[in-house]
Amino acid sequence: MQRKEVIVDTNALLIPEEFGIDIFEELERLGYERVIVPKAVLKELDGLRRRPDLKGKEKRAAKIGYSLVLKYVHTSKKEPHRCKVLINEGEEEEEGRDADEIIAELALNKKAAVLTNDEPLMRKLSKAGIATVYLRGGNRLEEYK
Repeated sequence: MQRKEVIVDTNALLIPEEFGIDIFEELERLGYERVIVPKAVLKELDGLRRRPDLKGKEKRAAKIGYSLVLKYVHTSKKEPHRCKVLINEGEEEEEGRDADEIIAELALNKKAAVLTNDEPLMRKLSKAGIATVYLRGGNRLEEYK
């Protein structure tokens, strides 16, 4: 049986601070065993946390999201109850490709769901038959197939 995988978009990594939700616990509740963070998403998140004009809760959310990814990548062996977080090594870094393009392509290739609250991306994924996980009611994640 194939492990249930989910690819995480940048905005999903802001959820823990913005809404107080443990996305890894929620993904585990939904049956996901592997969380994939594309390098483009990590780069986007790093850019947000370093932006001098970004202040307050948004900047804090970006910092926390970034640190959570690194924490669970490095400690996933010590915390077996958590989903395993992988930073995708196989994606090509092409100029002009944004994180959404990379996420959609990766989801198709891996037959993985995508955790995002980006409505245009959700529509694109839905048309391609890719399951999405999104924030519902500001208090939980829900899967849409």
